[in-house]
Amino acid sequence: MLDNFREWLSDNLRYILLGLAGILLVVIAFFAVRLVKGLGSPKKNEPETQQVSTERTTEAETEKKKTTTLVQDQPEILDLVTRYYTARANKDYDALAAMCEVFDDTARSEIESQDAAIESYSNIMTYSKPGMTDGSYVVYIYFDAKLTGIDTLAPSLRELYLVTDVEGNLMIADKDSNPEQEDYIEQLRADDDVQALIKDVDKKLDDACNSDPALKELIEPSGDSSNTTSGDGTSEGDDTTQGEPVVGTTTGTMQATTEVNVRGTASTDGTLYGVLTTGMTVEVLENTDTGWSKVRYSTADGTTIEGYVMTQYLAEVQ
Repeated sequence: MLDNFREWLSDNLRYILLGLAGILLVVIAFFAVRLVKGLGSPKKNEPETQQVSTERTTEAETEKKKTTTLVQDQPEILDLVTRYYTARANKDYDALAAMCEVFDDTARSEIESQDAAIESYSNIMTYSKPGMTDGSYVVYIYFDAKLTGIDTLAPSLRELYLVTDVEGNLMIADKDSNPEQEDYIEQLRADDDVQALIKDVDKKLDDACNSDPALKELIEPSGDSSNTTSGDGTSEGDDTTQGEPVVGTTTGTMQATTEVNVRGTASTDGTLYGVLTTGMTVEVLENTDTGWSKVRYSTADGTTIEGYVMTQYLAEVQ
């Protein structure tokens, strides 16, 4: 039988070799095709990959821009702010304490001082941006204030910093609790949409003052009619003065006697660059004859800012 197999193998060896050669050629051709496709695929697919990457980058930029744009009247934020100002109008300090992370005697005294001439808050609207941490918000509050003895309502804009507590409830936090947070809030104030909101409220208050001499007399002697970005729980954060503008002050190192706005020009219409806190030192570069001083100071992150503040709120360093 073995002899028969050898004889068959000998007779058919040529055909067997031809078959194996054919199979080998097919295998070689298959891998050659795969190799050619593999070498060509990066060049062919590179534009597509780049397009997908570009699309994802664009989506990320759009989403980032979307989250940093002012959002009006988010339900939870509007509810807290409305309850907060209702409690302020009613002098309900227990309710205020429940809504604030910190509410001590100092905070109560400051609110009593700020609200001394305000009877009520109406037409409350909120405009918010994300805060530094998840669940936190920088909120700009518009309202019409009813001032004692004045019939015309005074449009106003305030600023709050909200955080979410461990139970998931929004609380009013101290917006000046740390330098990084202060810088973050200051940077947001320079955003175009925030500046547009500030100017809109300024215009509304100007119109209200022009329509009511009593309101005009109360507001205009103070220099800046807007009280813009005045933070609750602190002294009035505006560029106001009382009476005639103070002209001329000592140049060199001075300190702010209260919380006061820093403007891009020596005007209440100037872009809001930031806010000096009480006791903050600045370098006075020059003084104008209209009651403004050009100052220079550094923020906590080392950024140098030059702008104008009302001269009355600067004094020699104590």
